[in-house]
Amino acid sequence: MISAALVILIATLWATGGLKARPGGPITAKPGRAVDQGLFHVQILDARAGSMKLHEFDPAANLLIVRMRVTDTGNESYGIGSFIHGIAAEPKPGKFAEADFTRSEGDIDGEETSSIHPRLPVTVQVVWVLGNAAAPPNVTVALRTWEYGQSFTTDTFYWSVTGQSPITAKVSVPVRQGATS
Repeated sequence: MISAALVILIATLWATGGLKARPGGPITAKPGRAVDQGLFHVQILDARAGSMKLHEFDPAANLLIVRMRVTDTGNESYGIGSFIHGIAAEPKPGKFAEADFTRSEGDIDGEETSSIHPRLPVTVQVVWVLGNAAAPPNVTVALRTWEYGQSFTTDTFYWSVTGQSPITAKVSVPVRQGATS
């Protein structure tokens, strides 16, 4: 009797698609679409590459810059450097390049900022130094998942991301070539 019920249950699950493999892994998002990383909502806006000076006294360097709108959905402010730990470029499938957090910066209404405050959208320029490499025609940006958890040694809860955190989404954006500033 029990085995007959089990057979019927499995047959019903199979017939309705309940035993099919479900797609897993990161979503593929289009530029401009908001992606929820857990702590941040991110919209990839555009990308440019070429010999650029980020600031007046900087020497020109061959850079790839991806602009994104970032909104902190938490209750605390985070530095741009902390946010950058959850972002990587993917030059080849499965290979990730970390951004240059010292050159990456935020902008709120034309004013430079080093912080992302709760619910205040910030335009963040994420920078990768290309050196002598040619700029790619497209760049894929991997957005890692921020996780909320409790400290192992205390009662404190906090948001965290590492280079081993799962990828939430990948966004491919065309790179505007020869950009200078």
